[in-house]
Amino acid sequence: MRYFGIGFLVFILLEIFSLIQAASRIGAFGTLALIILSAMAGLFMLRRFGLSGILLAGAAVRSGGQVSAYQLLWPVRYAVAALLLISPGFFSTLLAVLLMLPLKGGRASQTVHGGAAQFGGFAQARPNGDDDIIEGDFRTVDGSRPSEKPANRFIEDRSKD
Repeated sequence: MRYFGIGFLVFILLEIFSLIQAASRIGAFGTLALIILSAMAGLFMLRRFGLSGILLAGAAVRSGGQVSAYQLLWPVRYAVAALLLISPGFFSTLLAVLLMLPLKGGRASQTVHGGAAQFGGFAQARPNGDDDIIEGDFRTVDGSRPSEKPANRFIEDRSKD
């Protein structure tokens, strides 16, 4: 916990330093405009993210297949990047951009098997290659057996009604 406090203090100092440097190079109004623009982008991201992004991580785990750590952590990275964009300062904006980069490599792209659970009961039946089978209810119009008439024996002629 001690290192968290030191890291937070360093983060705040880097934010202040980046704001001072940006204001000295592009002016106060330019710096203020960039801060407002990044905050608006962060708010847009959070609004677009919504609850569906949080549920995306749960759906990836429940899918039962192989889930990469990148897929599992993407909603969390997206939300943290949006919050970093909202905070004033250019160091946090740089961290947000780094979080948004699609970095896949090493251990981050390996699949996660340990936390995945298998849920059943709601799976759709997979086709078994019989493309000529059509499921449905039918009845014969005249009551004859299926082998006595041609294949169109189940079609009613409603044009006479």
